[in-house]
Amino acid sequence: MAFENATTETESTPRRRWAPWVAFLLLLALVAIVVLHPGLRGLAGDTMREMLSISPVFLALIVVFKVLQSLFSALAWRNVLLAAWPRADLSYRFVLGVEQGQVAINTVLPARAGTWAMLGIFGLSIRGARPPKLLAVWGVQNLAFLFFALANYTLLAIGLPEQAQQSGGVTDRVSSFASAQPLLTAGIAAMIAILLLAIVFLARRKIDRIRQQVLEGLAILRPPARYFRLLFLPSLASFVFSCASYVVLLAAFEIPVTIWTLALALGSNALAGAVRVTPGGFGTTQAIDVIALSSYAAPEVVTAYSLSEIAITAVASSGIAVVALLSVSGWRGSRALLLNLHRGELAAGMHTLGARRRALQERAFRRRRATRGK
Repeated sequence: MAFENATTETESTPRRRWAPWVAFLLLLALVAIVVLHPGLRGLAGDTMREMLSISPVFLALIVVFKVLQSLFSALAWRNVLLAAWPRADLSYRFVLGVEQGQVAINTVLPARAGTWAMLGIFGLSIRGARPPKLLAVWGVQNLAFLFFALANYTLLAIGLPEQAQQSGGVTDRVSSFASAQPLLTAGIAAMIAILLLAIVFLARRKIDRIRQQVLEGLAILRPPARYFRLLFLPSLASFVFSCASYVVLLAAFEIPVTIWTLALALGSNALAGAVRVTPGGFGTTQAIDVIALSSYAAPEVVTAYSLSEIAITAVASSGIAVVALLSVSGWRGSRALLLNLHRGELAAGMHTLGARRRALQERAFRRRRATRGK
């Protein structure tokens, strides 16, 4: 038992050691993609020009609010991670760097690439982390922001029903297709139901283990007061500072600042993030913002506002992530990383880590098989 604990601890040490550098290297790869890709480089130049056109006072206020938003968002993430893995060695600076790194990557790349990278890095740095539990943690962390989004949409539905109805196009198309093709719709539904039943039947043993991992990932919900104190309140503070940054940005472009324009700005940003299929959501984001705010400002003004919001978010998040990740190991650690990269020791270390992990998994499998044999 002592040997096993020592081996597990040996395995977890390089994981914690290299996890910040994996996140840092992902950020460097993101910068390289933007610099080397001609289209992204041109879009980055346009967004930077729009950002620099903002008054320095407004720009400074927006950055301050973005920093405060990120600090509380990282606090919420660290609290929910430690609730699921109480013995995890997760420093606040590491969580801040990884969380802001995913914001920066999501700002530039489509399909929530930053979110999957963040979950992967947390899985690398936390001993015993499994995908079902990580996904449960990610889901419970987003509960508060889902509540805020629903409240925002309810406000728009009450105050500006014509704006809220614009997002019902997908539902209308689905219902019209079902009405026009009832047999085809019923066949598709039956196939999906059969597929789900087959998956449940074939993987029922794994489903029990996944269920247990999901319940462990939702640990912060018990008791509710714990969730309210450790997750809801930091998320609320992060949301408030996010609203403050939007208020200042709207004012910087002389777009009327009212509760309705703020709700529209928040709603269009959430919708653009959900349907982002192009790098940075360029084109889609600007089109949604123009539709949402067309009654309050000219299209070119709204486009400039939208590009500036992307640029400020990307620059602020990248800066926070780099500073936080480098501070985990210090500047001497940065120099050591570059030397290790030059010598190829990083790849060797990751290969050794993978071999140790496979050996531990094989040992656990043999132990389970021996237990069943008895």
